[in-house]
Amino acid sequence: MTETNPTATSIEVMWRPGCPFCGSLRRGLSRAGVATIEHDIWSSADAAARVREATGGDETVPTVFVGDRALVNPSVRQVVEAIRATDPGYRPVSASATVRARGAGSRKNVSAGLIWTIVVAVAWSVLVAWQPTTTWHLAPLILAAAWPWVVGQDTSPRDPSSRRRILLAGGGGLGAALALTGVLSSAGRLEGPTWTGSGNPVVEALLLSAGGAAIATTMGLLRTVRRTTSAAARLGTSHVATSDDIVTVEGNAYFPLPSVPEGVLQPSSTTSVCPWKGVASYYDVHVDGQVVPDGAFTYRHPSPLARRIKGRVAFWKGIEVDTSGPGTE
Repeated sequence: MTETNPTATSIEVMWRPGCPFCGSLRRGLSRAGVATIEHDIWSSADAAARVREATGGDETVPTVFVGDRALVNPSVRQVVEAIRATDPGYRPVSASATVRARGAGSRKNVSAGLIWTIVVAVAWSVLVAWQPTTTWHLAPLILAAAWPWVVGQDTSPRDPSSRRRILLAGGGGLGAALALTGVLSSAGRLEGPTWTGSGNPVVEALLLSAGGAAIATTMGLLRTVRRTTSAAARLGTSHVATSDDIVTVEGNAYFPLPSVPEGVLQPSSTTSVCPWKGVASYYDVHVDGQVVPDGAFTYRHPSPLARRIKGRVAFWKGIEVDTSGPGTE
């Protein structure tokens, strides 16, 4: 379901995984501030039957029901006009509100990258103060990469400002690494051997800084042009969740938490630890009278390496996930 939008009219979108027209319409309605109830016709026989009835026997999607009125493969404008015809008092969420919300999220992502840059800088400073004749080879690389890496992890391919933020973060990370290299060199704290056993450790640190910033920035930019994956999670024939914005990590499809219907996930006391993702929390999955203990898991506070799965949930223990389209890795 999209953002809540006050209207007395129910707006239901019938779609199926892998349908590009469905994805385009759903994103357009979300940007227009239209609250919808979404039904995957491949996981709901009732939804498929409603579509066939509206289209004369075909399962053409997207089909949108505005109250009792059916719109087959409509544009966003047609949906909004139908809503206004049914509910004259309807007002969508303003575009300025959407921009402000996006900007707030962007600032939060940039701030998180800056915090991790400061953490790495402090750690490197402590290490060289402790052992100035030891070359902490990866420190400048990690320092330069931290900021663009974190910002890139939080990037959505639907956000047009993503590339600019990643480029700015890459420049900021490189600048921080170069500045700290200069400070440590002036203080006589970069005196260890290089990887090759010869040469200047300061030059090596500068080269590693440039390499770290370039790698993290490039990976972030690649994420801005990736195509999203659609997926549906089912327990037998029962629908659990659907989304066209899936992140795949280690073979697990992570769904946005808002894509799971209310009441399906019930928190459990189980936790586990992944060496690189962090601490996982589990949910019991309740659907159509069936219960799968610890059938879903999420990383509420993932490590910087796995920030792209923050706010997402994955399923296992017999809950089947069908994906379509190219991967997100």
